[in-house]
Amino acid sequence: MMEKKAALFRRQWLSLLCGALLWFTAFSLGWFNAPEHSTEITRVQQEPDWDLFLEILMRNIGVSGALFLGVVTAGVATIPVAMVTGALAGYSFGQAVPVLGVTGVTRHLLPHMPLELVSIAIAVGAGLVPLAAWARSGLGRRLSGAEWWSQVVDACRLWAVSLSGLVIAAGVETWVST
Repeated sequence: MMEKKAALFRRQWLSLLCGALLWFTAFSLGWFNAPEHSTEITRVQQEPDWDLFLEILMRNIGVSGALFLGVVTAGVATIPVAMVTGALAGYSFGQAVPVLGVTGVTRHLLPHMPLELVSIAIAVGAGLVPLAAWARSGLGRRLSGAEWWSQVVDACRLWAVSLSGLVIAAGVETWVST
């Protein structure tokens, strides 16, 4: 099974690289444009339970799904969705740092955030698979039905990897980070 995932990542390295660059660039732009002293943000302590877990998981799956559904538009719709969601996530993180402080960020965000962000970047890469395949084919050549289908299958597999990471990240956010 691990060999199959490694082959998938090798085949789709360009999509994953572009997805990560796009997502983390947007995240960085949002982070650096967040106000230094936000008075609107407060932190409400929540009790960890299954409802919180499902709320976090559904929000993350919604973002991941919107990014992945760019496959329907041959990857083109993934780009603006990634820019908007990445910038909003970065902006939120940039606002959280002054409110939570270093200890709060370390305690609340650090346990789950790296896995969550990587999983979302993988979803961006999954959404870009058709666009990257077309670019690799020479930008003008039309992909055959079999080539197109294999790209869609790879995109679905990458999205499954993203979802599995988001399930774990939601669990960590619910029962460790709260």
